[in-house]
Amino acid sequence: MALGERLGFSQKDISFEGTSIEMRIVAEDTKRGFVPWCGTITRFDYPDECWARLYSHVPRDMPYKIPTEYDPNFALAIIWGEDTQQAKERARQFQKGTVIEGKGVKEEGIITNMDYLYDRIDDVLQF
Repeated sequence: MALGERLGFSQKDISFEGTSIEMRIVAEDTKRGFVPWCGTITRFDYPDECWARLYSHVPRDMPYKIPTEYDPNFALAIIWGEDTQQAKERARQFQKGTVIEGKGVKEEGIITNMDYLYDRIDDVLQF
């Protein structure tokens, strides 16, 4: 496009099917103004589903220390459904199957925004 070449398809060739929900998984305390959490993720596991994609730099097979110099956003999950209701149900299913464990600098358990996201699934795509 930048070179002025044609795309090879037109708007009439594009169809929209289904609904996707994006969830940014962050190590933060949503009850304290979204304060970043510092510590080490000791276990990170999630369901492998054909309707879900998870992008993360956190390994599944070894501990990962969350650096304090960067944003504590450590994963992006994209959940697809044939319609909004199915996407919401799948998002709930994905979250229930996700395991995130860790310890903070004071040996407290990991704090993430997963409960916050789960509690707000019904608010997604309300018209």
